[in-house]
Amino acid sequence: MKTLNTLVKVLTALAAVAGAIYIVATYGEQIVAWAKRMLASLPKCPCCEADETPVPSVDDVPAAEEAPAAEEAPAAEEAPAAVPQEEPAPEVVVAEHEPVAEEADFAE
Repeated sequence: MKTLNTLVKVLTALAAVAGAIYIVATYGEQIVAWAKRMLASLPKCPCCEADETPVPSVDDVPAAEEAPAAEEAPAAEEAPAAVPQEEPAPEVVVAEHEPVAEEADFAE
């Protein structure tokens, strides 16, 4: 009887996972579109209201087979990549009461 209960629990868990995968595979695009609409309708903080960009709807986004070919920009017009400058490491300040390890402490 104990084995039967365990088997039923395992099969129930597998059925739940299979159902969740089916729902996401079938309705995934609609779920994402709904979530984007819900997030777009939430109240914005004052600093984010100035940066407001419209969220595209599902109808505005082209499907994979309808996507236009990528436009190639001439290489001469591309700006060179900016090299980030590294900031110097901050100085380490050690208080008088803290012990300081030296290289001789680690010598074997």
